Amino acid sequence: MSMRPSLWFFAGLIVLAAACGSDNPKLLVTGIEPDNGDIGGGTYVRVHGNRFTADGPRNVKVYFGGHEAQIDRFVSDSELIVVAPGGKVNDVVEVLVVFEPGAKFKLNNAFRFVEKGKGATVDDLGTGSDKPKPKN
Repeated sequence: MSMRPSLWFFAGLIVLAAACGSDNPKLLVTGIEPDNGDIGGGTYVRVHGNRFTADGPRNVKVYFGGHEAQIDRFVSDSELIVVAPGGKVNDVVEVLVVFEPGAKFKLNNAFRFVEKGKGATVDDLGTGSDKPKPKN
């Protein structure tokens, strides 16, 4: 008895899907990007890892130096996007990721708060003349 071609194709997809999965069966957090963000908050940060959604729905909370981030969305089983809270200039803080059900993961010295808007402006470019502008 032989299988119809459509069943072979279906069985091949199952094998292919199983082969494409992660080799590590455990829930993990492996890192974040970027590793710095605006002191005013609002920086979108990607949390990377493994098995974020594979074992069913999870609640997650992420903390930057003890301040809770806003959860944006799960992108995939290995990526979560959060919005970082604000902090103090040049503070380097730990990032704590808490999954329920699951586990807690602490990334020490993982995120630095910087002044993102502290760059050159049009006023810094000058006009090539040191003369004051006349008043009207």
